[in-house]
Amino acid sequence: MKIVEELKKRAKKIDATIILPEANIDKRVYLAGKEILDKKISKLIVFGNLNEYDESFKSKDCTIIDILKYGDLDKFANDLYELRRAKGMTIEKARELIRRPDYFSMMLLRAGIADGVVAGATWSTADTLRPALQVIKTKSDKPIVTGIMLMVKESAEPFVFADVSLIENPTSENLSDIAISSAEFVEKVLGVDPKVAMLSYSTKGSASSEMVDKVRIATEMANKKSNYLIDGEMQVDSALDKATAKKKGVSSEVGGNANVLVFPDLNAGNIGYKLVARLGGYTAIGPIMLNFNKPVNDLSRGSNVEEIINTICITKLLV
Repeated sequence: MKIVEELKKRAKKIDATIILPEANIDKRVYLAGKEILDKKISKLIVFGNLNEYDESFKSKDCTIIDILKYGDLDKFANDLYELRRAKGMTIEKARELIRRPDYFSMMLLRAGIADGVVAGATWSTADTLRPALQVIKTKSDKPIVTGIMLMVKESAEPFVFADVSLIENPTSENLSDIAISSAEFVEKVLGVDPKVAMLSYSTKGSASSEMVDKVRIATEMANKKSNYLIDGEMQVDSALDKATAKKKGVSSEVGGNANVLVFPDLNAGNIGYKLVARLGGYTAIGPIMLNFNKPVNDLSRGSNVEEIINTICITKLLV
């Protein structure tokens, strides 16, 4: 697929190191890492013993770390304690946690030894994101982490669907932040101008309810906080079809041209991207986590090797 290959080429040019903490416990991650190294797409850090890996991992582009033998393990434990002691962390608990690959990964990332983390093939979303939220934290101007999906298809323009994996019932404030973060992703990673549609079952006041008001207010907030092209509330046909948008009173360029679809809640977002993937023939890349201080991505536990490779490339593009 042309866009996926283009993203891989761009990722390959970025000098960054990605941690794959599950490479020695999940065959899919192992194979993805092997292909990444064989094709020289990225430098990697993996965990375990040398004898767990083949020659592809024993190159200058890969560092294999035995966590329990790591020289700065005690320092990392002390750093974790200092970072979290106001939240009740004890030094004993910090020493216990730092021996786990999830917390160890985040401390490596925080220390600047790596540039991103890709995990979640075997771990739950909570196990992946909890240490990231505690150690890496969100950007100062981004109070929430949002999970978006990049939808791609041969001979079709890509879309971003948001939020599809994290925030169950976002407030208007949440939705405005999701819209802006998604627009930033499209601009930085895809290199195109974002056109963001704030989706609802109503278009420009065709219906009235608290659910509609939430999206309308979110649109107003997003436009006050950014200069991106963000419009709503609108139904999905108005976002995707120019004639329908015109008929329903959408006068902005977003009508019929949207490349970012912001869903009003997690039910709609998750159902929406899976319908488009299953019935529309799109490939879903993600979920992609936005707004951490350093990129951390949570794999679906159903991910295949190619999807893991794609997520590693996206993670590099977020560095």
